[in-house]
Amino acid sequence: MIRSAALLLLVPALACACGMTSPPTVSRTSSSPGSASASATPQLVGTQRTVLTPLGLNIHAQASVTAAVVATAAQGSTLAVLDYRPDNGGWFKVQGESTTGWIVADPSLTAGGQFTPYSSDARMFSVLVPNTWTFAEESVDVVFRPQQGQQTIVVRTAATRSALGPETPPGYITTYSNVQVVCGYTGQLNEYARGGAVPQTTPSPNGSSATRLANYADIRLKLDATHAMEIGFNYESKNQFVDFQNFYDSITFPFPQCEAPAAAPSP
Repeated sequence: MIRSAALLLLVPALACACGMTSPPTVSRTSSSPGSASASATPQLVGTQRTVLTPLGLNIHAQASVTAAVVATAAQGSTLAVLDYRPDNGGWFKVQGESTTGWIVADPSLTAGGQFTPYSSDARMFSVLVPNTWTFAEESVDVVFRPQQGQQTIVVRTAATRSALGPETPPGYITTYSNVQVVCGYTGQLNEYARGGAVPQTTPSPNGSSATRLANYADIRLKLDATHAMEIGFNYESKNQFVDFQNFYDSITFPFPQCEAPAAAPSP
């Protein structure tokens, strides 16, 4: 089942700040050293941010986590950027449907542009994807790809992580590895580069329509004793990595650690 795009949900807030003393930074980088970054400083006014975090995001009266919370923007809400301040970790001044205020400029919580929700009970996940991307539900996976470009995000499931097969693709070398928490579940984010002087595109295994490119990244998650998931990303250059980060920052699963009620929305 594919659900329609989420609308902005603004609800009164009775509390503030969630105990945080310092908001996160505005820079968005790939996990590995030397990756391209997406800075939020230039030409922001008039752009849009989409809320990625499943918890929702507090909108503050001022650019501070201790300022009053005037509303909460639900996941999938689109906010117009009116201003940006780099102090205190970075803040966006935004306009919702009926509320103006400030949100922390943490790129794991919002992303530039408009996104569309994908949701499938059979595939056991929901996620936000850029509205310029398409998807294909195949027998072995779900493949998301932009209308222009060769990069693909591929989601596969199996009974266990080992049943997903070898993690390192043939002909690739590991360039970076780090722990990554995805909606309450902890996995290992691995990044790979194709060995050899001239990277060439090759078909993915297991009958997937995705194409192996110069770089590959994946996260494998154990959701319970009989369910595991792999989120993979085939890409050509580091500046595309943000698409993968936005994907795993917004994905949710119908499993306890992801569905556990949160104490409060994101700061």
